[in-house]
This record gives sequence, C-alpha cells and structure tokens, in this order.
Amino acid sequence: MRSEIRPQQTREPRSAAACPEVDLLLSCARARINPEMSHRIREAAQKEIDWVQFTRLALLHETLPLAHRNLRRICPDIVPSGVLEPLRARHEADSAEGRLLARELVGILGFLESEGIVAVPYKGPALAIRLYGDLSLREFGDLDIMVCERDVLRARHLLIDRGYAPERVNTGELSQFLREHHEMLFYRIGGSVRLDLHWRFTNRSGCIAGDPERFLQHLETILIAGKEVRSLRLETYLLVLSVHAAKHQWVQLKLIGDIAEVMAAPDLNWHYVAQEAAELGLKRVLGTGLLLAQELLGAAMPARLARDLKIDRTAKMLAAQASTRLFEEPGERWGLKGGMASQIELRERLRDKMKMFLRYFLQKLKPNERDHWFLPMPSALSVAYYLVRPVRLALERMSRTDHLP
Repeated sequence: MRSEIRPQQTREPRSAAACPEVDLLLSCARARINPEMSHRIREAAQKEIDWVQFTRLALLHETLPLAHRNLRRICPDIVPSGVLEPLRARHEADSAEGRLLARELVGILGFLESEGIVAVPYKGPALAIRLYGDLSLREFGDLDIMVCERDVLRARHLLIDRGYAPERVNTGELSQFLREHHEMLFYRIGGSVRLDLHWRFTNRSGCIAGDPERFLQHLETILIAGKEVRSLRLETYLLVLSVHAAKHQWVQLKLIGDIAEVMAAPDLNWHYVAQEAAELGLKRVLGTGLLLAQELLGAAMPARLARDLKIDRTAKMLAAQASTRLFEEPGERWGLKGGMASQIELRERLRDKMKMFLRYFLQKLKPNERDHWFLPMPSALSVAYYLVRPVRLALERMSRTDHLP
C-alpha cells in the first residue's frame, strides 16, 4: 500500500516562472547532481515553499523519488521534518513495490524464455536500472515487455496460464487487433500488477520504419533482481523515449527527465543517434525533447548534435509550448496522447506526414461493431458497411448538433 500523500486539486494555477515550488522541483529532478546543482537546490529550498504544493507537483510529475533523495542528502537542515518524514515513508513504500515488480518481471521473462519467446523489458524496472542505476530512483507502476508480433498470441496464452487476465477478452478479432494496435494490457488476477505486452513501440500510424526490429538489433545485458536480462542500449532508449514523450506531448516532467539523464550518460554515440533520427524522420521529435531537457533541467546538448539535427523553428515552438503547459493545472485529457494533427506536426518529412494522414483516414473509414449494430446485414454484404459507416457518423454528428443549446 502507498502512504497517504495524495495530490489535491484545490489550488489555483500559478505560472512556472512565479512559482518557487516549480523551481525547487526542477532543481531536484536529476539523478546526477554536481556541486552547482546542489547549490541551486539549497537556494531554491530556502525560498518560501508551500510544501503541500511541492509534494503535489512531485507526485503529479512522478519525480518524488529524486526529490526525496536530493532534499534528504543536500538540505535536510532546511526542509521541515514534517515534510521529509512523509516523503521518506512514501519513498520506502514505492521502493518495496518496485522490488516486487522487478522480481515479477524477471519471473515473466524467464517463463517466456523457457517457452522459446524472446522478450525484452522496456521502461519500468529495466529503465530504472539502466538509466538511474537504482530501482528506487524512477517511479513506475507497471511492467512493459516487447516481443515479436509473431509471438504475441502465444505469449498472451502463456500469460493467462501464469495468472494474468487480458483487458481485451474477446478472442474473435485478435488478428485485427494486432494489426491496428501496438500493445495489449493485462492485470494479475488477485493482485495489483499491470503488464503491457508490446509488439511495436508505437502504432503503425506513426510510420516508423522497422519498428520494433530496428530498435532491437543491438541489445545490452543488465542485472535486475540478481538476474541477467536483455535491455535496450541508451542510444535506442533516447530515440524511443523521445517518441513516447512526444506522443504524450511532454506533459510530465518524468518524461523529460528520462531524456535529460540519457543526455548526461558518458560515451553516448551521438553520431548514431543523429543518423538514426535522420533516417527515421525523427529529427524534430528528438530535437524537441532535447530542447526541453536543456531548458528545464540544464542538460548539455553537444554542439555537433544540434548542428546535425538542424533543430528547426517548429521544434523550438513545440518545446516552448510544452514548457509553458508543463505546470498548468491538469484538465480532463491530462496525460492522454496528442491528436493526429499534433503527431503529424512532429514529423519533418512530407512523405511521413502523408503516410500518417492516409493511414489515419483509412482507419477512420474502416467499419467496426457499431456499424454492424446500426444496420445488421448478412456477411455476404459486409463490404456495404464501408458505405454505411460514413452515413452513421454523419447522422451521429447531426444528432449531437441538434442537441446543442
């Protein structure tokens, strides 16, 4: 069970520039702390801090582990004990949960491996160990595993045998589901473990060539719960995490913090990163994430990389917009994926924009169960649903318009 520190929704929004709690959170949201950063944390902590608001922000942006570690190490004489103690309790509870999830992950990977399925952990415990060097320094609440698409149905069956229930129970359209999606959600029966089984890093509509095989060509080995497991290399993580953060419109500081920590890693092959981004048409996606990490968290961007990426005006605009929105009060769609228009804007190549639009448009025209319910027809006439669907959508839109005041 998590301790009773919960984010509240009672405060009026304040701009990041005028908010000392945001300044302190940004100062604390790094794993690698140098003397200059330590000085900045102490200075920020000495301001008039609303510690309830600070804790709320840390919870919302899932940076509480780093905030607790850095405050406890650098300025325990400044932070009230009534603040540090609840943070410690919450941190210890989360750490214990993280260790349980790590052991569960290792067990699942070994189980799938014994059945001849190669599985690679993604994010979660694997990223915490590879990037932060400590399970307790990156907050996560679920497990993500990548398998080849050909192994998904067998992996699904094996996970059910292991005590996991798929969110999608209907097995009649699984082949179509695999074509149209990139992950499948499971919950441990009688437990609280959530598992995402991936066969791509993003939807096909994202038009990223070679996903996932391209990203799985060069793997590393890391230790999780005392067992060796496969891991993405950091250069690959930088590309994949940039795509993931962009998909969610950089709405959470943790997403930007992950990018900043990769940027701080020694001996990163920046030439490979720039080359892959160029070949995949992800220069704008990568550049926007790098700019945010640089602006908000002080991450250093190599000058040569900036030249190779040719970070354009759109990337700078997107980074400025994301930075402005980051600490706004969350609305109903907070944390959800951006729409297709925003995803298209993120791509710099016209051919990728056109592919994404066409795939999205064709997918929207594809009949679904609601069309069958709207006008039942024999299977011999199923092709007619391509005509039924636009009629149904138009009627629904007209009905919504009629009900407007």
